[in-house]
Amino acid sequence: MSSIQVPHFLYGPTPKKGYSKRAVSPDIVPEEYERLLGCYIPFDPVCLRADDVAGREARAVVSVPELECVFFSRLYRRHKLDEKGRTGVLTHTVSLPRKALLQGLCYSEVETAMAGFEAENGVPIGDIPKLEIKWDGDDSAQEKTRGKPLIKRDSLSRLAEGYRKEANVKFVMTCRGTQPKERMTLGYSLSRLLDLELQVVPISFLTEAPLSLNNSYFNLILVSIPLFVPPRIGWRTIDSSGLRSEDGGPSDADEQKVRQAIADW
Repeated sequence: MSSIQVPHFLYGPTPKKGYSKRAVSPDIVPEEYERLLGCYIPFDPVCLRADDVAGREARAVVSVPELECVFFSRLYRRHKLDEKGRTGVLTHTVSLPRKALLQGLCYSEVETAMAGFEAENGVPIGDIPKLEIKWDGDDSAQEKTRGKPLIKRDSLSRLAEGYRKEANVKFVMTCRGTQPKERMTLGYSLSRLLDLELQVVPISFLTEAPLSLNNSYFNLILVSIPLFVPPRIGWRTIDSSGLRSEDGGPSDADEQKVRQAIADW
């Protein structure tokens, strides 16, 4: 059994303050996260319906190699968060060492620890201890392959080739017919394969449409229905089912490691 204690914070409705930093542990600077994304809630909150607070959530994973960390955010609604008992969206963010992810820590285990924290503490206010995450063995290979049924090999090839040839390219990927949990699974899989394992590009993904494509930090947006992407803003569209893409088709990769990894998918 392995374990790690990681810094984290919660942002959301706070009594007498409105939306603000609600709870913060030692060794994390929420403003650093905000500077990266421009906001703490990077998507339209109506995506998380007030009538489905128990079942519908979103995820944001922000890869920051220069800080040797990955910010992992659980985005969800809860009731009775302020002095008037209003419902609102919460951002619970942890800072994960890339080293731990490379050593076998899985995003799914981070989810489990965050859900356990809420079950034990509710939605706290003020100073909080670091979040303890435990994992048994190395399931990272399984986490990578869980996304296999959710994306065709040619779509994965187009994605990898796009990133490999143009590091600043951004993709909107349509996951037609999938549920939020499936978009999370696909995001974790692509992050682990293309970022952590192959180091093609730091993958920063969001499982809902962002507030704005024009200034979004993310380089991968996972959505359930196609988005209109204005031309000439640096985004490309791709369909995980392989039905359509703006990229034409996959070309021969220069990197044998990338070619082999996709062939083994």
